[in-house]
Formats: sequence, C-alpha cells, structure tokens
Amino acid sequence: LILGKKILDALRSKSLPVEYTSNKKALMNQELFSSWLTKLNKTMGKKKRKILLFVDNCTAHNSIPPLKWVNVKFLPAKTTSKLQVLDAGIILKKTSRYYRTEVVRKFISDIEDGKVCTFNFLETMQFASKCWNKITDKTIANCFKSCGFKPDENPA
Repeated sequence: LILGKKILDALRSKSLPVEYTSNKKALMNQELFSSWLTKLNKTMGKKKRKILLFVDNCTAHNSIPPLKWVNVKFLPAKTTSKLQVLDAGIILKKTSRYYRTEVVRKFISDIEDGKVCTFNFLETMQFASKCWNKITDKTIANCFKSCGFKPDENPA
C-alpha cells in the first residue's frame, strides 16, 4: 500500500502494480487501515489462507473490523523498535539496494536512448513493487528471527 496526499487522476485508469490511496496529510488513519485490512481479508479468503499480522499501537490501528482470514495481534507498548520487523532494517537495506539498481538501470537506458532521465510516479510505484517482490520468504523469516521471534516447532 502506498499512501499519498492526493488522488492522481493520471493513474485512475491504469492498472497499478501496488495499491494506492490518499488523504490530505498522506498519513494512515483508522478508516484507511480498516479498509485495507478488509481488502486483505478478502484476498486471503479467496486463497483460503489464514495469516497473522502484527501491528503497533498507532491510533490508526485502534479500530479492527471483524476478520476471518487475518488475525491481528498488537505488539506490546514501547517494544516497536525491538519487535517490529520493518524496523530491523534488513528489508529496508535490501529494498533500497534493489531500488537504486532499478534507478541506475533506467538512468543508463535513458542516456543510451539519448533521453533526459526523468521518473514519473507510476514508474516509482513499479520500481517499489518490483523491489518488494524480490524480497524472499527466507529474508522475511530472518527478519522475524533477528527480532526475537522463534519458529513454531509444531506448525499446523
């Protein structure tokens, strides 16, 4: 989910590689989070897949709708920097490296084509999607491990 300040008319008719939504301050709020959770729940239901989602105590997370396929668990207060997987920095480092690679590729391609290198919002969303999709399950599992989570010895 990418959250911006305004609805981008130029992107309305295009098939986006990521979900995009907006509000005045480009900040997550209860309404947007609830809507996103409901969509995620529907997607998981179509796949008959139950998932566990850890969230922090941000006020946007205060109103959780009834969900069948997504189990939302709150991290204990004041532990976000230690337990939140994205705060561990591993995924950020990898996606940043992948993103820079994509930018350099486009830059070189445009130079070779004799064009001035520019980026539009759709291209940056495509880069972000491509970079996220390169993150492996193993990387995510290692992030949880580095935050102190242990694998289930008896998975269902």
